[in-house]
Amino acid sequence: MEFSNPGPWVDPEAQQAAPWSTHDGIVKFFEFAAPIATMSPRAFHLYWQKHHSPHAMHVTAFSQFMRKYNSTHRYPGDPVALPARYGDMGRAEGAAEVWVNSLSEVGDWLGNPLYPALIQPDEPRFIAQDGSAEVIIAKEERFFKADPDLVENLKTKVYLLGRRPAGVDHDAFHAAASDHARTIFETPELARHLIQFVLSHRLRDPPPLEGMESADIAVVFEFWFDDIAAADAFFAEPAFGETMAAREAALFGGMPLRALATRVRVVHDEFSFQPSTTQPLPFAW
Repeated sequence: MEFSNPGPWVDPEAQQAAPWSTHDGIVKFFEFAAPIATMSPRAFHLYWQKHHSPHAMHVTAFSQFMRKYNSTHRYPGDPVALPARYGDMGRAEGAAEVWVNSLSEVGDWLGNPLYPALIQPDEPRFIAQDGSAEVIIAKEERFFKADPDLVENLKTKVYLLGRRPAGVDHDAFHAAASDHARTIFETPELARHLIQFVLSHRLRDPPPLEGMESADIAVVFEFWFDDIAAADAFFAEPAFGETMAAREAALFGGMPLRALATRVRVVHDEFSFQPSTTQPLPFAW
């Protein structure tokens, strides 16, 4: 069995202009996943938090490539009052997010022999394998973080997922999405509710890893809030109403965005001094 060491740690504070334009730098692996048919949402989240995530982190030869690992978990009953114009995520119950030093190390991470031996066999025990999971590799454009060591555990996070309209140039679309995100953040009535705001851009096609099928998600807007009340206040702001709806319609060619409101669990983080743990913190369900 062959093993390899990960590359040197990469400073996450370095900001790249137009991150959608290259494959260089830190990349983020997303998986939006649903439970197997025989498992309730509660059992799915218990298994994910209390068994799978600690198991993945304890396999050091595999987890050494994971600079940061968050899991986000859909609130039961969808209590966040999201605008009616957004579609939902269907059976998806949350997202796994893993930051890796570089695209080449994603191949080393998922190509590690311990992945098919120890990690992948655990996934069908709780994640549906019917093709409903949506996976992309992206790069972040960070607009705001209230504290570089922000304690993200148990915060509320809302994802907005959008597709690139057919025939629209990759660079032009992502530049326009960046402008839209900047407009949101530069609107004081909206920014005051946020504790962090990120736009993740899917890497340019063709899929950069052999054998990996990417979902048609082009961008993921990631809104972070202290709690559900702050999220509700943000989306209830008139500034997020007709003006942002019109901008979204122009950017996405009339295609609706999909939304998912979640609570965050930080499993591992080498990018800040926030506390993180492989054994989950209390999580009110």
